Amino acid sequence: MNMVSTNRLHALTKPDEAPEMSPFDSLMAASGLSAPSSPLDEQSVLSALGRFFRLAGTLTRIPTEKDDTFVLDGNQDRLLVKVSGAQEAPCDVNLQTTALLHIAETAPTLPIPAVLQGTDGEYEYDLSRADADAARVLRVMKFLPGSALSDSHPTREQMAAVGRAQAAITEALSGFTHSRQDRNLVWDLRNFSVLRPLLDRVAAPEDRRLGERIFDAYAEHVQGRIPQLRHQVVHGDFSAHNILVDGDRPEYVSGIIDFGDTTRTAEIFDVAISMSNQLDAHAEDPWRSALDLFSGFANRRTLDGSELSLLPIAVASRSLQRALIACWRAQQDPLRAEYVLSHAAHDWIVLRSIGTTWSPVVDRINSVNESSIR
Repeated sequence: MNMVSTNRLHALTKPDEAPEMSPFDSLMAASGLSAPSSPLDEQSVLSALGRFFRLAGTLTRIPTEKDDTFVLDGNQDRLLVKVSGAQEAPCDVNLQTTALLHIAETAPTLPIPAVLQGTDGEYEYDLSRADADAARVLRVMKFLPGSALSDSHPTREQMAAVGRAQAAITEALSGFTHSRQDRNLVWDLRNFSVLRPLLDRVAAPEDRRLGERIFDAYAEHVQGRIPQLRHQVVHGDFSAHNILVDGDRPEYVSGIIDFGDTTRTAEIFDVAISMSNQLDAHAEDPWRSALDLFSGFANRRTLDGSELSLLPIAVASRSLQRALIACWRAQQDPLRAEYVLSHAAHDWIVLRSIGTTWSPVVDRINSVNESSIR
């Protein structure tokens, strides 16, 4: 496998943290979310594509959390063009690129975006001007077809197939290491307790009280157990927006995209992220779809009871995490407010529907796990 070269980006490896930051502000800065990133104009991106990849065509912008992402049409294949945000460290972009290359080598049948090399064999190119303070890293990938899982209506077996796909990605990354795998990331549930001050921004008193109960449960039952949990590099955001599906394919999942939150954390937290996205406040059983996904994951990956007992709290923590960060991000970066709020639109409704009684859900998870073991 061709290794990713970072010679171009060596001078810009880690973002400096301002002194005397609060834990939350420091975490947001490390995550590349401390300030809005000005959108790049399409002509500058097209010029760079011609210079580094000898590519031309028409760019169509896709809304994202912090970077500039485009679809490029007019070449043999439809392509995805990504330029990192101004606050995002190049070494963290390289973590994502290298993870994709590792999966492509160790599990070539998994449907992930293929990263293209430029004319000189590199995968990453710095687009910053000589007078700029931060690098903007350009990458080009194959565009994956399919409908987002969030726009689909999967059967229970198809949802289990999504869980199996997540397990396959987790297995492919199990031997992967990188110098930035332990980066400090706001979306890592290990950092959930740092978000507690954001509850002060929640307008509804009943929602603030619900959030307090979830933070209390996390502090009492999860926080102290983290060092004993199994850790590895994971996808980090196996959400319904990042899974492409095709009902005509036996394996159902046709694409796994957006490795922007890739990091090393507790494996069970990655499962909590995917399950959180499948909670349905309007269903008679809000947990059913999430448990269907979990059944597929458990069919391929062995999880023990001590990890499973933490899942309901971790799932609720993820939903609360997303709701709180989305509110904060929308206030900080109005240009991306519609995008970030759309990804967290139903989180408070979901949290109200599932409540904070954990033991019955633990029993259901253990039952599904036992019936799913190969």
